[in-house]
Amino acid sequence: MSDAAILIRATCALYVAALRDSLRTLARNPWVALLVPAYTMLLHLAAMVAAPLGIAGGFLLGFVLAGCASSFLAVLEQAIGHERVDPSALGGSFGRYLWSVVSVLFIFWIIQFLLTAIVQVNPGLRWLAIAVNAFIFVVCNPIPELIYQSPRDGMQLVDEAINFTRENVLEWLIPVAVVLSPVFLLDAGTGYHMMASIGPTNALGYMMAALESWLPGAWLPGIGAAGPLLVAVLASVGVAWVMLFRGFLFRALYRSGRRQRIFDARMRGL
Repeated sequence: MSDAAILIRATCALYVAALRDSLRTLARNPWVALLVPAYTMLLHLAAMVAAPLGIAGGFLLGFVLAGCASSFLAVLEQAIGHERVDPSALGGSFGRYLWSVVSVLFIFWIIQFLLTAIVQVNPGLRWLAIAVNAFIFVVCNPIPELIYQSPRDGMQLVDEAINFTRENVLEWLIPVAVVLSPVFLLDAGTGYHMMASIGPTNALGYMMAALESWLPGAWLPGIGAAGPLLVAVLASVGVAWVMLFRGFLFRALYRSGRRQRIFDARMRGL
């Protein structure tokens, strides 16, 4: 059997293992799914407080966002490294990766600032902003996992994310493509806009919008006012599961190269 065929089988085995481990971890720690709407509510409250504060409010909101991202990543680290997550440690999780998240957000803020300035001068270049953001979405996709599974920080995180994506482009991005493919099939333009704008503050919103379009009221007879609540619950579970799946898959890919995976697969008789 060729190395390519063995690599395909080994990659499929990684997907199956990540799927199994993520579902098992979420079943053991179902409260993790509640964190997504909790962070979203906290960000909305922070936005209300920050609105009248001008630039200072913008910095405040940025730190709240970084704290929520830090907390979620710390919980994911515990979930992927242990069988059960300790909810009592949630308070300290907001500062665990705060500065790593802040450093990455600052880099992306500079890029967005420059892109916004370019578009304001020449609105016809809006396509450039979308293309750059979509490119960043692809090459920097594993940054959340790198924050809590590698010792890097700042620009080193971006550099390592690019290297990881280059070395595992198919293995890592195929699941991303599977998630986004329904959107692209419906409307390619919407797909590119989604890639350009999705982030920690609106992932839940995108998931809810997708579920609302895929689960019309005709499919859910008799639910009535409970429909939005059901959509919110499903979206929260979906975001939590996706991030757990990504974490387990990243760990497997990060710890081994393609040659090692081919060798291990041969030894296991795959």
